[in-house]
Amino acid sequence: MDSRQRYKAFISYSHRDRKAAQWLHRALETYRPPRLVAKGPGEVASATLRPIFRDRDELSASFDLNEAIRTALDHSDALIVLCSEASAASRWVDQEVEYFLKTRAVEKTICVITPEVGANTDLAAILPPSLRAALPPGVEPLAVDLRKNGDGRRLARLKIAARLLGVALDQLVQRDARRRLQLMAGFTTAAVALAIGMGAMTVVTLKSRQIAREQRDETEALVAFMLGDLREQLEPVGRLDVLDSVSAKVLAYYGKAQTDRLDDKALAQRAKAQTLLGTIRDQRGDLAGAQNAFAQAAATTHILVQRYPQNGDYIFDEAQNVFWLGYMQWRREDLTGAEQHFRRYGELAQKLVSLNPDRADWRIEVAYAKNNIATLYYEQGRPAEALAAFRVASSVFKGELARTPKDQTLVQGLANSYAWSADCLMRLVRPREAFVERQAAVQLLDAALRANPTDKRLAARAVAAEVALARLELDLGRLDSARARSEQNLARLRSLSALDPTNARWREYLAASLMDAIDLALSAGRLSEAQKIHAETSALIARPAAGDKAEPWAAKTEGRLQQLGIMLAKRAGDTAKARQLAEALAAQLKATVWRKELGAVGLYASAELEAGRPASAIDILWSQRASMTPGNRDTLARALIEVGRRGEAAAIVRDLEKQGYAHPGFLAFWRDSLPGGASFREAQS
Repeated sequence: MDSRQRYKAFISYSHRDRKAAQWLHRALETYRPPRLVAKGPGEVASATLRPIFRDRDELSASFDLNEAIRTALDHSDALIVLCSEASAASRWVDQEVEYFLKTRAVEKTICVITPEVGANTDLAAILPPSLRAALPPGVEPLAVDLRKNGDGRRLARLKIAARLLGVALDQLVQRDARRRLQLMAGFTTAAVALAIGMGAMTVVTLKSRQIAREQRDETEALVAFMLGDLREQLEPVGRLDVLDSVSAKVLAYYGKAQTDRLDDKALAQRAKAQTLLGTIRDQRGDLAGAQNAFAQAAATTHILVQRYPQNGDYIFDEAQNVFWLGYMQWRREDLTGAEQHFRRYGELAQKLVSLNPDRADWRIEVAYAKNNIATLYYEQGRPAEALAAFRVASSVFKGELARTPKDQTLVQGLANSYAWSADCLMRLVRPREAFVERQAAVQLLDAALRANPTDKRLAARAVAAEVALARLELDLGRLDSARARSEQNLARLRSLSALDPTNARWREYLAASLMDAIDLALSAGRLSEAQKIHAETSALIARPAAGDKAEPWAAKTEGRLQQLGIMLAKRAGDTAKARQLAEALAAQLKATVWRKELGAVGLYASAELEAGRPASAIDILWSQRASMTPGNRDTLARALIEVGRRGEAAAIVRDLEKQGYAHPGFLAFWRDSLPGGASFREAQS
């Protein structure tokens, strides 16, 4: 039996990275894992991370350096490599990595980026050659980042500890936050007890003040951790439940003090907590609660701007909260309120640029402001003006990306502009151009996801772009491509929804993709498959979106599902049921939101047409005919032909076909309804 010392890990580093290695060695060996933290069902993780091998310390009495290193590597459970330009060039680090990997899988290696590495340095450039060679082509290992703009030291220690203990990171993060809260409470109790017992003595009074300051500093350090490292770790993996608890604790702490008694730092942190709470409520579908939280955050940051009207950082924070407030109003269909706050956001963005035109992050706010106003133009049925504004925003994003091509915020901003431009082009009946814009958005987000494969929020955005692209492929008649893309989308969205069932946005994406799958199945004549998917989608939408305060599903989401139900009934030959469903949908939309929600207008007109009221469908759509989607134009043409206005219907069909619109339902209907069928445009030209 081998009785020699075993190590939790071996730290391999260059002499130039000695300080980082010393800190890491000390941080890991002094880390106290939470009791009974679970590795898996029935398993409990180790109670310590000791000992960690660091050759400069462990080999001080060794006469055979090489043999000692080999022995330590053989008896280490993992290899921690401090990655820097110096270690990548170190012969000793490379040999240690090479020796370790002869008998261990590359997954047992933990890469740690040192604090001195430049912000724009590629990870591949600082890996030892032996480690690069062991990785599959084009693959980079997941690295822990000690830099301040990376994980930072606190989260880095938890990430490495989780790997060494073999437990989920979120377990350690939650336990660490709980431990710090307990410590904060302990400080509070000690301070109170000391003040009561010795309050009459001046020296003790001074000591109490010192303890109170220490307690406040510890509390605010915990708040900073919650709003910084903890949020950055939990938000990408979709743990909204933990984040909700975090923001509630922070706001409870600051809620005990009056606003005018809070210093600048406390006000800024309170605003961050309010913003975090708004973000969580938004993702959980509680739009009213989110709007309230963002309104509070905007009011808090405005106090800071009033105190320091030339402080760009405070103006920037206010601008963000004003945007989110306007965005919530837009999602809740309060276009007047949204416009007010979007315009205010634009004014704040311009003020930032006037304060310092060299700040790229402030210049880009102007692009975001353009996007916001363009969104309002779109909602008001002004797609040409909206498209012009979105393209201005796109040009700004492109210019900034040329300077910093790896900035993921810019990438997502440009992708968003492309997506909205595609929507505008569809309302201008230019589906081929819309496809180009959608494809560009997908390519940008896919590239970003490859660089950040663990970011679940980014994964959701990327798959949402794919869903929209699949729908466009269906509209252009590219059925094989649309079907393949739809199947991939469903698999990815089911996985995301299972990860966090409370995320209303992800469930909304899943519902949209399922309804596209129904459309595709119908176009292929697979009625039973379409019916099965319709039942699955109905069950998804029937479940509460995300708790008692969740907003109901959008009318256009529920309405589209009901519209597909009408199509299924007609395809099954049950015209009575189809008519009944159409009557119900028409009554529902007429009584609620069809005039306020742009996407519901076409659904209402379609329901009226299917209920046997083509003249009503024409009345609903006629005033908006210059800015309608191809699908709504198709509905208008069908209503026109029902009332005998064949020439006007034919003109609409000709224009749609000329622009490349080729949805299977559109082609099938007009093949039988107009002279010349699907080739009507050639026959009439």
